[in-house]
Amino acid sequence: MDELPRLQKNLALIRSCAGWTAAVLAEKLGVKRQTISTIEQGEEKYKMTKMQYLAIRKILDDEIAASKEDTQMLYYVIDALVDHPGDYTDAERTEILSKAKLLAPSIVKQPSERKSASNAWKAILAASGVVVSAALIAILGHNKD
Repeated sequence: MDELPRLQKNLALIRSCAGWTAAVLAEKLGVKRQTISTIEQGEEKYKMTKMQYLAIRKILDDEIAASKEDTQMLYYVIDALVDHPGDYTDAERTEILSKAKLLAPSIVKQPSERKSASNAWKAILAASGVVVSAALIAILGHNKD
C-alpha cells in the first residue's frame, strides 16, 4: 500500500486543503490533536497504521463527496500526491505542491473561502500548464453538474 506513506508525508497539506487544523481533523477522527501532529511528523518518528490511513481516507472521501463544488483542490492534491502520482510528471507534482502550499493556509484561516480557493486553484493550474489526469477530468466535469 504505497498510498499510506504518501498520505502521511502530505497529510498536513491535505488537511489544510480541506480547511482543517490538526485539532479539527483529530475531532473528526475521535483522536487527540497530538495524534495528528505525531502522524504528520513523518515516518522517521512514527509510521501511520493501516487503520489510521483508512479512517483518514474515509473522512477525506466523505468531505469530497459532500462538498464536490468546493473540494476540487483537495481532490486534485490527493490524486496527484497520494493516489495517482504516476499520472503526473515530476514538474506537475512540484507545481501542484507549490500552488497548494500557497493557497491552503488561507483556507485554514477562513474555511468559508474554500470554494473561492478551489476556483482560483483551477485557474492557477491551467495557467501553469498542468495536465489533469483523465480520472480527475471526469470528477471535475461531474462537479460542474
